[in-house]
Amino acid sequence: MECARCKSKKIKKNGRKLGKQRYMCKECRKTFFDTEPKFSEETKKKAIFMYLNNVGVRKTALFIGCSRTTITNWVRKAKERLDKMLDEYEPNYSEKTDIIEMDEIYTYVQKNRKEQSYGLLILGSKSVLLHIT
Repeated sequence: MECARCKSKKIKKNGRKLGKQRYMCKECRKTFFDTEPKFSEETKKKAIFMYLNNVGVRKTALFIGCSRTTITNWVRKAKERLDKMLDEYEPNYSEKTDIIEMDEIYTYVQKNRKEQSYGLLILGSKSVLLHIT
């Protein structure tokens, strides 16, 4: 078993909660359980694929069997991974990806943003192949 945050193998038992064994990483101090994730990576990839192909967040959540918030979090994490890949591919690339609208809900990407926008995942002026891993 390894820590999900730092991938360290140095873990120790850290009590029980609701009948389940809890563990703690000795290096980063993160606590966690030895349980399987509720949704597989394949399910997450399917949800992101649906989102990128204009299936709304609500409908995607209905098909996957989870909440809209979960889908939104997966999309945000995919955006962060894409930004990281863009940094590695072209470090001086000034335009980053942007998640502007999800379903019928307008979302401000930055708190200080003045204008309201809508759309899906904006990749800037250059076309980039999105590969979710």
